Amino acid sequence: MVIPKEILSDYKELYEKANRLVEEESRSDPATDPFRSHYKARDVLIDLKGQLDDQLVSVQASEEDGGQDDHCYRSLLAFVCRDLGRIYIYTEEPAEGEKLLNRCLKLVTPLKQLSEGIIPFIGAINELSIVLASKEDYKKGLDILMQAETSYEEFKASGLQPLAIQDMFNPAEEGQESAAEAAGPKELESLYTLVSFYMAQMYGHLGEPEKSAKCCHRTLHRQLESKTYDAIDFALNTATLSQFYIGEERFQEARHHLAAATLIMAEYEVHMLEPELSEKQRQDVAETFKHRYADVARCWAKYGLHLMFTSKLRLMRDEDDEEAKNLEKVMRNLRLAEAQQSRFPGLDLTACENRISCEYCLTFDDAKLVFHFVNEWLDIAKDYYKAENEATEYSKIVQDYAEAYEHIAFFEENPENQAKMQKRRAKYLEDLLDLLDPIFYMKICRECWYGAGTAHAAVLDVRLDIIRATSTPAPEEIKKVNQSCMKAIKYFESYVKSYMSKPPSEEWRPNMDVQEQRHMLYAHFHIGRIYYKLISAHPLQQLEHLANCHAYYKKFDAGCQLYKEAAEPLQGEIGVVREMLQLLPLKINTVKARLG
Repeated sequence: MVIPKEILSDYKELYEKANRLVEEESRSDPATDPFRSHYKARDVLIDLKGQLDDQLVSVQASEEDGGQDDHCYRSLLAFVCRDLGRIYIYTEEPAEGEKLLNRCLKLVTPLKQLSEGIIPFIGAINELSIVLASKEDYKKGLDILMQAETSYEEFKASGLQPLAIQDMFNPAEEGQESAAEAAGPKELESLYTLVSFYMAQMYGHLGEPEKSAKCCHRTLHRQLESKTYDAIDFALNTATLSQFYIGEERFQEARHHLAAATLIMAEYEVHMLEPELSEKQRQDVAETFKHRYADVARCWAKYGLHLMFTSKLRLMRDEDDEEAKNLEKVMRNLRLAEAQQSRFPGLDLTACENRISCEYCLTFDDAKLVFHFVNEWLDIAKDYYKAENEATEYSKIVQDYAEAYEHIAFFEENPENQAKMQKRRAKYLEDLLDLLDPIFYMKICRECWYGAGTAHAAVLDVRLDIIRATSTPAPEEIKKVNQSCMKAIKYFESYVKSYMSKPPSEEWRPNMDVQEQRHMLYAHFHIGRIYYKLISAHPLQQLEHLANCHAYYKKFDAGCQLYKEAAEPLQGEIGVVREMLQLLPLKINTVKARLG
């Protein structure tokens, strides 16, 4: 590089002045003039850009040194255009910012495999990808980020040393190394970490969650290796990524990421209350930690809940389905190979991972360990999210407790214990319903009504099995059956009414989605079924129950004809109901005849 030192020094002074304005002085900008320092920095960089533009024209006209000066001026000008573009975008002038970022790319695209070109090239692409994402042009954003990734890999393979603008302002003397440590390598790695992060966002928006997850993991891994992470952010992002793996039933990777989040949080907790912090700052830090640790706890609980749920589905599947078993074996081998690529080899997570299995539950003992694990983490989450100030989040945690009881009841072989677990599940939901006003929390109330209805219906089925096993059921047992019936009906009817148009009309609301329609059909089916199971000592009561059963089955049948898409998975229930609609009038007439 042959740019005279005194000229470089002038450029450096201007650039550092602009940098100070953005990085330091902008923190003191008043709310009434939030961009004051950025505008000042912009003016300084516009001045510097003008000088560099003039000098580049002059150098290109002479071409005395074979292009070395041209490269240096191009690179310096590109750095300035990149920073100017970033400022324009920050000050809400994105069109001008985009124009400057494109100018930066035009300047350095021919130099992207040279030491002075790679950093402004990738830096400008990162900034442009943000602009494109704001326009929802995710495909173009991904395309340019992939160019940045390819250029990074090619540059790394070349063995050249990248130059940051600081390195260009402080060139080494010929035959000597620079006195200060070069900033370029660290900046390049940081920029490539951002490329991975932005690619994850683009893939997510483009509906490619697998590729998004890979980029997310790579981002987190690079942050760990370079020790450039904020502990709380890292833990939250890692725990959030675990939820993708949970949904894919990749429990090994999910557990690994949750263990990493927990370890980083534990390490942070040891030194988070630094002595120089004020009492207010210490309270804020402690509050943030407790809040975010509760969020990680909720992610752990979701891990356990989904492990129990998918284990239940596997056990319910036909054991003779060889094709499904072979497919699962192939998928499992693929996932084991992928799991090795989704790890943090620098962290010792064995102790944390060993607290919970990543294998499917096969027995009650397996499920019980997961159930207790889920409850431990939910207790931590509930300790932070209180009903009085975080009602929605508190409600979700209580619903998770109820779901845990629903899953563990499946693995329990003792019918009495099954009934107790379902009653406990219902109690959580009933307590929540007592707490919430349906006007403000209708969605949660609907979930609780439906859940409590199914819980009491499950208790009912256990009670009926007990009665069928005895030739002369005790009055107390019959009473328990009818109590379970009435509770289940009460909650299902509350659910149904919440979707009805205003009385006296009994039409369903027109804006229901397919899932809501399906749940409504199920609710009508359950109510009809439960009315039929009520045990009546008097024919008049029996007649009333049969009439109610007939009415709900008719509504179910009509609903299935009206909402065909929602009714598709209900073919078994439809068959039962249509058969019952033929038999019920005969049964009703028989009871009427008994009444004389």
